[in-house]
Amino acid sequence: MVNMLNHRGSRKISWMIGMVVVAVVGVVSLSSQALSAEIKVAVIDPDRVANETVVGKKMKAALTKYLEARQTVIDTDEKTLRGLEDELRTQGPLLSADARQAKQDAYQQQVIAYQQKVNEINRELQERRKGESDKYAVLLRAAVKRVAKRGGFTLVLAKLPDSGLVLFHHDSLDITSHVIKDIDQGGKGAKAKTKSRKKGKQKSKKK
Repeated sequence: MVNMLNHRGSRKISWMIGMVVVAVVGVVSLSSQALSAEIKVAVIDPDRVANETVVGKKMKAALTKYLEARQTVIDTDEKTLRGLEDELRTQGPLLSADARQAKQDAYQQQVIAYQQKVNEINRELQERRKGESDKYAVLLRAAVKRVAKRGGFTLVLAKLPDSGLVLFHHDSLDITSHVIKDIDQGGKGAKAKTKSRKKGKQKSKKK
């Protein structure tokens, strides 16, 4: 009798929703003058940024939906295979040797096809996760740079669980809320301030 694979975990689509959590260590405007001056440090919490920004929530929801759809396909195929296994167990002894062998061969072929499908889905999920992570990393780094530049920070560190990178910091150094706001506004806060400065300069010139 051919037994169904027992390692269910290896058949399930691996899921790490933390893919949206981007590890960022941003160094902003470290010119020779900045290096010679006192370094102003800030920290951000990437988990909060990913979980609280509108774009982060959308990406998380899209990945969850994608996973659930693929998992439904896997669960359906798995149910079919278990049904075939039960047939082999109950009907096998009643079949002729040739008929039993043919049924076992057909079952084995479906198991192989099933495993190939799972591997393919896992590969697609990894590629999709990486693509979203790369896009989000670009978005996050840009927002961190804008916020750090406005605040005059020269170094921004990411608070990551168990990384040991940031063991302690004063609450005043945390710019996570500002980064979240910047991303949700699409960087408009920085553009608005730039326009405001330009108008101020133009007015002063006229005077």
